[in-house]
Amino acid sequence: MYSVALEFETEQAMQAAADKLWNKHGITGELEMFPTPSGAFRLHIYSEKPIKDSILEKLPGKRVQIKGSFGSAVRAEVPSGDN
Repeated sequence: MYSVALEFETEQAMQAAADKLWNKHGITGELEMFPTPSGAFRLHIYSEKPIKDSILEKLPGKRVQIKGSFGSAVRAEVPSGDN
């Protein structure tokens, strides 16, 4: 899986970019959209295939570093039947 993050000034610009990636360019995988604490809007793209740089350069968002725990293991307690 390939990952890229873009940041936008408005939610509408973020949604338009996501729609363009999904519908026009056929990007498949997962798209995660959320507001940031600074007031911007971030689009995380977890694509099944690499996205050409020429496609990313045409989008209005600013490319940013992804910080996250996608796919990281989380410890879980398993209840025992002896209690």
